[in-house]
Amino acid sequence: MPDEDMRDKIAEVQRLAVESETESVSEDGAVRVVAGPGGAVKELDLRLSAFQMSGVELGEVVTQTIKTATENADRDMSDQAGRILGAVLGGDEEEQR
Repeated sequence: MPDEDMRDKIAEVQRLAVESETESVSEDGAVRVVAGPGGAVKELDLRLSAFQMSGVELGEVVTQTIKTATENADRDMSDQAGRILGAVLGGDEEEQR
């Protein structure tokens, strides 16, 4: 039974890795990114105001917004995986940090 429980928990973490996503919007609202863990960019939206920026400025805003979204997705995924696997591995979340 413990092996089956572990397999179920691992499957749940794998599902989260595929389905998990977070959204980040640039400070000026010109760029919106939806990203998953591991740097997976799922959506990139540019508002009309984004086209008024220079190419360099737009590139910097897009890059920073992607970075923020992927960092948040990675952190969320790590937290969720820790909660899911923590009970199975026999430690609480605080002990694992």
